[in-house]
Amino acid sequence: MKTGCLIKALIGSTIFFAVVFYIATNKLDDYVVNPIKNFSVKYVTKDLKEKFHYVKETPEKDSLFSQINYYTNNIKKFNTIHLEEIGDVIDSIDFFLEDSIVTTKDLENINAMIEAKLKNERSKKN
Repeated sequence: MKTGCLIKALIGSTIFFAVVFYIATNKLDDYVVNPIKNFSVKYVTKDLKEKFHYVKETPEKDSLFSQINYYTNNIKKFNTIHLEEIGDVIDSIDFFLEDSIVTTKDLENINAMIEAKLKNERSKKN
């Protein structure tokens, strides 16, 4: 194969893949990007009920899970999802629940942390 033909093939294939990638990420959000976001968030948060099985059943525990659902539903709305950050939030929640009891103070601290993370993500978005 001649050098000129090889260069034309490389340039053509690069442009083709760039166009396909652009269309897939910007124009087909409902078919490509959003399912990947949903899968990623579900993958990270799938075993939360099992992970926190040691926490005693209280109304605060139900409130905790509703706050976690609120966080995961809001995080899906952003353009980029940082899975490490979601993992850090879950680890922080685990730290608050070391004594296996969800107190209202723990719940307030977790809520403040979640709101701060969401506010931080919103400020990155703008």
